[in-house]
Amino acid sequence: MSTLFVNNLNTASGTSIALASGKTLDTSGGTLKPSTGQIVQYQHRNVLTDGFSTASSSFVDVTDYYVDITPTSSSNLLAFHATIWHQPSGTSNAYSRWQVVDSNNSDTRWHTLNFIGSAGHLGTSWQNLVLSHTRTATTTSTMRLQIQVRVTGGGTCQMNWSTNENRILEVYEIAQ
Repeated sequence: MSTLFVNNLNTASGTSIALASGKTLDTSGGTLKPSTGQIVQYQHRNVLTDGFSTASSSFVDVTDYYVDITPTSSSNLLAFHATIWHQPSGTSNAYSRWQVVDSNNSDTRWHTLNFIGSAGHLGTSWQNLVLSHTRTATTTSTMRLQIQVRVTGGGTCQMNWSTNENRILEVYEIAQ
């Protein structure tokens, strides 16, 4: 095998450089740098235990509801998305507060959301909550983006899914 050394590639005509049919461009020994705005990687998790319930007034981890990602550049953007199917109950002033933390980095808070629609008078109905957030990675170390919840006003929050309900955590790394 021979090695070709170049500092720049350009087309003789047109605007694209083609790879011969059936050939593979192997970049595993180096880095392929995507253009700004392109997705660098996608990680997801859609596995959850049979259920979760808490009445804690302090933030607690929702069992198995996390996704891991190792950013390739600390300046890239991370776009996080989670769907949460939950049933709050309690008094009329009870509500759940959700947050996403990087649990590999001393529980650094990544995003917080109060879910105001979860007052106790709705305690017999299941509700869908979507958490979406973007921020700069700031690290190339592995991050575990963990969902946490706490309940105020003496309420309880339950999470339980059947195989027919949507439940997923996703994180995209986007080149900057």
